Amino acid sequence: MKNFNLRLLLLFLMLAFQSVTIANDERNQISAKDLALLPPFCKGLSIGNYLEDAIPFRSPDVKQPKGAHNHHFCHGMKDFNRQNYDLAIRNFIYVQENSGDPKSLTPDYYPLLAATSLYKAEALAKLGRQGAIQEYTKAIELKPKYPQAYSKLADYYLSVGMKDDALDTIKIGLKLSPNSVILNKKLIKLQAKK
Repeated sequence: MKNFNLRLLLLFLMLAFQSVTIANDERNQISAKDLALLPPFCKGLSIGNYLEDAIPFRSPDVKQPKGAHNHHFCHGMKDFNRQNYDLAIRNFIYVQENSGDPKSLTPDYYPLLAATSLYKAEALAKLGRQGAIQEYTKAIELKPKYPQAYSKLADYYLSVGMKDDALDTIKIGLKLSPNSVILNKKLIKLQAKK
């Protein structure tokens, strides 16, 4: 009887562990809802990245940015959109730490690295953590003509009461991207508040 109870207990523990593992795997996979919010290249990831409802939207022939860690960027964006900012930051750090020195990469990989820094900054800001300004700045250094990065940095400055820095950031962004609709609108709005 003791032997039977021990086997039953072991079987129960194995089933419980398996269901937790499956739940964790599913939590980490991309759903169809997630995929609709991700950059188009995320449709090209390997099939193991998706929940069943997202598999029909997968496009393995979609062009991927050069680099070996695109799936971590996509999962970071998925986590960001789900408001799992800690997980998003971990994925973004993985991309940053494993992509190599930006100076040794080809410039066509810079937009992905810039977006990684931008969304890492956004996640840090959402959590009220240090380092957001450095990440926004890194995004701008990697892609100087990146209106969204200037706009988000200006928003951050405004959120911490640094209106002059926000205005300066918008003006610098407009020097490099003078036709940016988002930066021009933000400039008008900031100047109206003076």
